[in-house]
Amino acid sequence: MFALALLVAGAAWAGVPAPAGEASDEGPSVGVSSTMGDFERNAALGATLSLRTGTPEEYEEVRTLAERGLAAARRAVDDDPESAEARYVLGSWLLYGYRVVEVRRITIDSRQGERTATEPQVVMGLLDDPEEGLGALVAATELEPENGTYVLDYAAALIDYGRPARATGVLKGVWAGEPELTREEKMWAALLLSDIQAYEGRLQEAREWIYAALSLDATVARAVERLRHLDAAEAAEKAAEAAAAAVEMEEAQPEERWLESETGGGSESEE
Repeated sequence: MFALALLVAGAAWAGVPAPAGEASDEGPSVGVSSTMGDFERNAALGATLSLRTGTPEEYEEVRTLAERGLAAARRAVDDDPESAEARYVLGSWLLYGYRVVEVRRITIDSRQGERTATEPQVVMGLLDDPEEGLGALVAATELEPENGTYVLDYAAALIDYGRPARATGVLKGVWAGEPELTREEKMWAALLLSDIQAYEGRLQEAREWIYAALSLDATVARAVERLRHLDAAEAAEKAAEAAAAAVEMEEAQPEERWLESETGGGSESEE
């Protein structure tokens, strides 16, 4: 679908969730706050290395930050299982931290033939299965249901990891006032709902959710940007439909064109 190419849900627009703000004196252990810098550095460097080849030192830094940060987040949860922030930071590391994996690449050399080499590559998500990370985020929302950051980042993570139906349920609940969030947070929920509709190719429904967001704040740039993307997606879709219809019409008349070429148009050959 053209909507899929132009309107990618989740990470493309929702962004990577960052761990919550400074811990209070009565809040999570120091380990939660101290891992925030590691998370931000790991996410920034990992995103950069997903676009270019890194140095051995950079790959080692990603590994070190991920191992240290994840261990600290797990300790924080063990120390205080009722800490929403600790659960949130653990989920952030598991879903949006970068790790280094080794991949096999096959190259063809004109002199030496086929060669196989193992190279490092960064991937987002510290585990192959995202369920533990999603579980940590949903636990944060259950421990602090009025925290809009936790609820919306959980929904965004569901979109990022291919659970749009679950995300839709969460976001429609937010839109209905469960929990009661700020106008900005409710607007963001509408935009995420628009992302889901666009990703699944329902462009009109996506547009309606953008209008719902604009009803809360008519000046928000993110909504205007989405409208431009939707316009481009719809134009591309119509162009593709027109091209497909032209090809179908062309393919529907091969026999007629063959007869015309064989007879020279019909009337002259009869004479």
